[in-house]
Amino acid sequence: MLIRPSHWVVWLPTLWGLGVALPPALPQQDINTINCFDLVDESQWDLVLGLNMTTASLSVVVSGAGPPVITCLNRQTVRYLVSVVGDTTSQPYLLSELHTWEGISGQLVRDPPTFPYLIYGGRYRLQFTHCGQDRNMTDSCREGRDTKTVFSDFVNIQPSVNPWCSPAQFTGNTSLLSLDTPAVRGTTTVFHFSFSPCSTVQPYDTANVTLYSADTREECGQEVTASQSVEIFTNTAGEAAIMYQSPELAGDRYYCLSVTLSHISCRLTTLERPTHCWLESDAVWVPATPIIASILPFCTSHFACAWLYIVVGGSISLIVSLVMAITCVRCCERRDRNNSKQRDEVDFPGEVISLAPLTDRRGWAELHKEWESREEKARGKILLLYSPDTKLFKELQEAFKSFLDLACHCDIYDLFDDALFDTIALDPSEWLQEFVNDKDVKIVVMSSIGAYRRQQALAGEMPLNLPDNSLLDGLFTSGLRFISSYPGLATSGRVATARFEMLHLTEEGHKLGPPLSGPDTREFLIPTQLHELFCWVHQLKPLDLMGKPWVNYHLEMQLLQDALKLVRRDRTVMDRSCGGQPNFTDLGNGVTMI
Repeated sequence: MLIRPSHWVVWLPTLWGLGVALPPALPQQDINTINCFDLVDESQWDLVLGLNMTTASLSVVVSGAGPPVITCLNRQTVRYLVSVVGDTTSQPYLLSELHTWEGISGQLVRDPPTFPYLIYGGRYRLQFTHCGQDRNMTDSCREGRDTKTVFSDFVNIQPSVNPWCSPAQFTGNTSLLSLDTPAVRGTTTVFHFSFSPCSTVQPYDTANVTLYSADTREECGQEVTASQSVEIFTNTAGEAAIMYQSPELAGDRYYCLSVTLSHISCRLTTLERPTHCWLESDAVWVPATPIIASILPFCTSHFACAWLYIVVGGSISLIVSLVMAITCVRCCERRDRNNSKQRDEVDFPGEVISLAPLTDRRGWAELHKEWESREEKARGKILLLYSPDTKLFKELQEAFKSFLDLACHCDIYDLFDDALFDTIALDPSEWLQEFVNDKDVKIVVMSSIGAYRRQQALAGEMPLNLPDNSLLDGLFTSGLRFISSYPGLATSGRVATARFEMLHLTEEGHKLGPPLSGPDTREFLIPTQLHELFCWVHQLKPLDLMGKPWVNYHLEMQLLQDALKLVRRDRTVMDRSCGGQPNFTDLGNGVTMI
């Protein structure tokens, strides 16, 4: 007796229990009318439900349903809708896009679905819906006519959600979130994010990243440059981490990255979402790479290839110099050959070039020997005027006078000469008049802070305070007034000023003013321009002399420099001040200032 097709639903479980195989001659249209999962025995549902607690997923294990189900699915040409459903408590934790699968019956055998993110505790089961016959097999499964549904047994799943992210204990922004500063490597950028996940990171955890670019930092986040889905991994600290390396980017622009997590806790509308579901990095500036980077990848910037530019530039300069040198030599050789052939035909119109020998130049050593070997050689005469600002400064003048006497072969006349005290103190003007009348005498006035203030006092620009610790302090003031007021003396070329270099008492701000300054009055810096002072006194030209000026007078020069160093180290005048002006009274070093 042949069983009618309408009775297969009743007879198939019986045949399966008796171990009877399906008749191979069953018509195709009859196979497509049944739900193959009706053939699963109640005791075999545990074999069909592939629950994996490690990955928090539920798989459909079709092989566990037995050969009749596999044969049935392979022979059918209908669509199935497989979904995970829960009870009234666990159903809110399911999403149709994650926990629903739809496809051809044969695909269930070849590639059965796996449903992820079963991290919330509750009772879950599988629902197998036979979608009926559909010739085009393009419509989605819908409940209605020709659909047959089979449910599996329930499975109990323990929650694997971290306590801070569970629905009953959600505490909001308490997750550990770290946004590392993007690292720029050439024209690529690496972004790093890390956070505390709601559940253990699984292989199917992904994040959607979107890269934006802009001309300014504030506009970053509008123009999309690239987008990609990246995997989420666990870093060494046990946190969930995301790393994204951008492709080669256009330079001279700002770039920022936004991250959207695909975790189920970020997609359920029935729960409050964690704070790390959407992340955004800071905008980072990516500089443009030079053109040479396309040839030499390690030249990511001009600074990185500075050594290469130097080598190339030096090589080019060397080559150009060699070419120019060879060219010049060739041209000169050719010209010499042409001149040798036409020597008798060359005519030089105009004046004849004089080849007379130049005047022989003398050396400094030879010049000094003229005074050392002959007593009749006239010595120079210098009237030296200076303000005895401090005791050490006055001792410096004595060293300077000694150098002028021994190395410059000059007789020095000093207002503060102890041997001439009686003569000078009696009438300083008469004593100075003798030197003014002598045309061979040169007058050198030392510029210093004391001399500058006395000149200002004489001009009425500063009150003149008489010193209380020197009887001869007024002599310099008298001499300065006499030299400044004598008609035509300052512009005669016989008067010059001098300053010691790198000395606070004779700095440039203390230079003497008119009439002791101007185009007709020379100023000499001591000791750099001592040789020019020598030539000025003896009416010589420095360019007419060769060699080192003081090669035979090292000792005299050293004594002068040692005295200058002592004054430089004496900061008494500069350090002890009162009311913004130096106080030169009772300083214990012989200071005599206005």
